[in-house]
Amino acid sequence: MKISIEENSVTTDELKTKLEEKFPNYEFTKRNKKMLVAKKTKSAGVNIIVHKKRIMVAGNFPTMGGQMIFSLSLVLLGILIPLIVYFAAFRPSQKEAEDEIGGYIKELTAP
Repeated sequence: MKISIEENSVTTDELKTKLEEKFPNYEFTKRNKKMLVAKKTKSAGVNIIVHKKRIMVAGNFPTMGGQMIFSLSLVLLGILIPLIVYFAAFRPSQKEAEDEIGGYIKELTAP
């Protein structure tokens, strides 16, 4: 989900504190100066990337280990089987978290 903002109007530190207040059931960590990771469960999370003029919100695995295991399963088992498992088991909870956090960020940044 792409959210347009005014240039340099949001910082990751500011966004992290607002999100922590709104969503106490999530665990927020900074991966680098432009990226936040919101962890809802071990397999459902959201990557939040802050650019100059937009914020990208994408449902994903919240840990690097989870992302690497999924990538390795794609390589070792082929593409079809892991994608079917991903869309059946993991994607619905990730999409729910993405919609929840993305909707709140849209409210925050609305003019």
